Amino acid sequence: MKRWKKVLLIVLLALLAVIAGIFIWQRDNIKALYIALTTDQETILKNMEQSKQELEDSLTDYDITVFAPTKEQNEALLNGTASADEIKTALGIDDTDDQDAMSSGVEPTEKPDQSPVPSESLKPGGQSQTDSTQKQANALVEKCVAELYACQVDLMAELGSMKQKALDEWNSLDAEEQTTQRLQQIGLDGLMKCYDLEVVTDQEVKAILATYRTKLEAIGADTAVLDSLWKYYSDEKASQKAYYIQKYFN
Repeated sequence: MKRWKKVLLIVLLALLAVIAGIFIWQRDNIKALYIALTTDQETILKNMEQSKQELEDSLTDYDITVFAPTKEQNEALLNGTASADEIKTALGIDDTDDQDAMSSGVEPTEKPDQSPVPSESLKPGGQSQTDSTQKQANALVEKCVAELYACQVDLMAELGSMKQKALDEWNSLDAEEQTTQRLQQIGLDGLMKCYDLEVVTDQEVKAILATYRTKLEAIGADTAVLDSLWKYYSDEKASQKAYYIQKYFN
């Protein structure tokens, strides 16, 4: 009897370990599902706007001239009524040559003034820095933001392409093949591809932030803004998932 209890305990512990592992692996999706089940669409959209406003507030010291994609632009990308290049141009992030140069570590043609200036200004975070450093920091943060927004646009465009492929697959089936089981299988296949795409995008975003963290640290600039950018990305991702879960499953 004691041996049976010991075996049962081991099985339960193993099961808990598996559940914990799944929770860690899928914590973002669990969070999105929780939001979708406990929050109405109007509130989700309000939270998305609030998150966007908080990000814009944190960027006010950097003279950012590019904009985050709107809900309407995201919808256009998902529905295939606008291309990624069109949305990037509308957002002011179509200067891909300079973005590629910054990502590769090569300075763009028009680079910030690097000559030392004796006067000082207060940088975000409360530490003093030269005007020259502030200009360089502004340019780097703007490039970072542009690359992150471009990444978001590309992601939504890819999701739109995946959505259309799933619809095309369904519509190509004969009437007798359009069963609930087949629809669920198409949906599950699409969901797994979305998970794979999310992993790739997370890595791209982390790589972008790491690149610009190194660049900002090299000139002695504040890097707290990068933490705000990551928080915005994570919150926006969860809200977007919750919004579309409600939209397509209700």
